[in-house]
Amino acid sequence: MHNAESGLLGDEMGSGKTPQALHLIKLEHHLSRDGMPALIICPNSVKFHWKREIEFWLPEATPYVVDGSSTVRRKILKDALRDPNAIVVVNIESVRLLSRLAPYGSVRMKRCRECDPLHGDENLKPARCDVHPKELNEFNFKIVILDEAHRIKEPKSLQTRAVWYVGHQASVQRRWALTGTPIANHPGDLWSIMHFAAPDDFPTKSKFTDRYCLTSWNAYGGIDVVGVRPDTRNELFTILDPRFRRMLKDVVLSQLPPKIRSVRYAELTPTQRRMYRELDETLVTRDAAGELLVTPSNLGAQVRLMQLSSASVHIEKPNPDDVSTWLVSLREPAPKLDVLEEVLEELGVLTLGFVGPPVLIAAEFKQLINLASERLVKLGVRHALITGDVSPIDRDRALDDLNNNRIQVLLFTSKAGGVGLNMAASDTLINLQRSWSLVDEVQKENRNHRVGSERHDTIRIIDITTRDTVEETQVTRLHEKFERLDEITRDRAALLVANPHADTSVLDAREAKLLAEEIGLPTPKDYA
Repeated sequence: MHNAESGLLGDEMGSGKTPQALHLIKLEHHLSRDGMPALIICPNSVKFHWKREIEFWLPEATPYVVDGSSTVRRKILKDALRDPNAIVVVNIESVRLLSRLAPYGSVRMKRCRECDPLHGDENLKPARCDVHPKELNEFNFKIVILDEAHRIKEPKSLQTRAVWYVGHQASVQRRWALTGTPIANHPGDLWSIMHFAAPDDFPTKSKFTDRYCLTSWNAYGGIDVVGVRPDTRNELFTILDPRFRRMLKDVVLSQLPPKIRSVRYAELTPTQRRMYRELDETLVTRDAAGELLVTPSNLGAQVRLMQLSSASVHIEKPNPDDVSTWLVSLREPAPKLDVLEEVLEELGVLTLGFVGPPVLIAAEFKQLINLASERLVKLGVRHALITGDVSPIDRDRALDDLNNNRIQVLLFTSKAGGVGLNMAASDTLINLQRSWSLVDEVQKENRNHRVGSERHDTIRIIDITTRDTVEETQVTRLHEKFERLDEITRDRAALLVANPHADTSVLDAREAKLLAEEIGLPTPKDYA
């Protein structure tokens, strides 16, 4: 990282990207005093996790977590501005409020009269101006670390362009993006991250896509990226690899326990099955009370089908004539929670005096997590929640309770608890639902398979899937996305080079060996 200066640290989740980034800051600080002040941009759920890690690995620095009301945030930033050893930790969603935006293509930038006296909007306040300097632009940051960098895959978003600008300020000497899942859907997602890290190497998305991405026409007349162009693949890796470092847990953390997967099936009640079938076929159905439920599009139907696969639904209609105002919430009976109760009983969680490792329960919908919490309350199970409604401090407290065995179960949503959190105290993850996002799924499954999980013999992953529903097709779709991710990371080929007897699932061993030789992956001797 020191030699590359800027780039993408793509090590697998749980392999220690956070301490590596902090050691880089320490190294630069001791070598040339160029490590601080530094900026850490991360998801809201892990701000205080970064604070603890800074205090542990980098005691000579002072962490400033930007949190609270706007007045409190401004005071924190003013204090940090006067501290030469400051490391500012800010959540990625707030950067657009604390920095001006970088330009992107033909996207129009709003300007106030102060920034553009001739053409600026006289009704636009400086705080909402896209080019007006803000609090983060006053700092002379030397290093900018972007954690969970896949969050900036969309280049037009305000969040992405604010991160670009603060990362490309003149004082910044090193920029590092951290993510174990550098692409969410296709190789085109990589450009936005690499533009943050190395804007001179990756200046224009359209040219990057034309040169390196394999595209096809979709059913709507648009163009989809479907993979990496075979004829320019080696050229892409020649440009990418000097700024891309990725290590697999199977190579560098071979002491971690193996994952054991199993599936438990839930069955819908007759009423739920009828509603599911009607909604799937006609986009229209009625609940047990005769209340009409309509979905205006196939995309909306997918959400409703996921809900119906999990529990019963309750329909509220603030405006009966406007479908967009209808509210659908999950209710008991919930067949998935019945199966969950059976699984917890088999694991011994419901046994009086249970002292085993705590259990993780994950779902996509917050409502299902809340329903599961209500069920656990009735069963007398000590538990905590991590959802979008839980503050960062309370999330931190829930993690502390988990890692000190003060609770038996931790429930979390994929979005709120699936990134950056250490849940190594648990040896079991129960998926009530899976996400359609490959990033969310890969991140979630590595919360308890990381440094610290060596204490367990195995890591159990139990999927509770509703039979004959859309959930059964999710794995196929996620597998297709994984194939595209592997085109960039080349994990399976690297694993076979390091361990010729490794199980790479769908990749043929001979094919992997040829691919490894073609792209010049290191040999087992190089790893040693």
